[in-house]
Amino acid sequence: MFTGIIEEIGRIKTSDKRLEILAPEIAGDTKLGDSVAVNGVCLTVAAKEKDKLFFDVMELTLQDTMLGSLQDGAAVNLERALRSDGRFGGHFVSGHVDEAGLVQKVNANILQIKISNKTLIAVKGSVTVNGVSLTVQSVEENLFTVSLVPHTLQTTTLGSLRTGDSVNIEYDLLLRYLQNLIMTEQPKADLKRFLY
Repeated sequence: MFTGIIEEIGRIKTSDKRLEILAPEIAGDTKLGDSVAVNGVCLTVAAKEKDKLFFDVMELTLQDTMLGSLQDGAAVNLERALRSDGRFGGHFVSGHVDEAGLVQKVNANILQIKISNKTLIAVKGSVTVNGVSLTVQSVEENLFTVSLVPHTLQTTTLGSLRTGDSVNIEYDLLLRYLQNLIMTEQPKADLKRFLY
């Protein structure tokens, strides 16, 4: 489980089915088997070497996320899994990316992103873009807009996004479960009890 609060911007050293990332700030106390969100994708540390972390990436993950398009030297957002005694600053983020969205517009601190499923986006709700917890400003058709505060622009890779870039999208976990509950064939009485 993650929060969408980025700890470090890492650098891709080699990109393939084994991802090598330069991460001097978090590598020190990261252990083999730990979970790290890389641009919002939960990956397991397979090896470690001083200030580098290595991850084995499945073919399906490369196809379903934007990780497959990363080139050597690319910057990525990194967050270690939430500790039980840590401060919870963003929202519940599983690291299971729902889809790769497409940046439609970048205007100073505003990002507009095209997605395939607007039913899981709510105005003033949470969404994760490349691992960063953000608040949805508006939704229209299959587009949603988020605003980026100066701190987010400085401490994540979102400030370098351009029109046409692919981004990892994870919808709000709670909204996803609620939609799943509503779409199951539960008796209406049970649903009313849950909602009211």
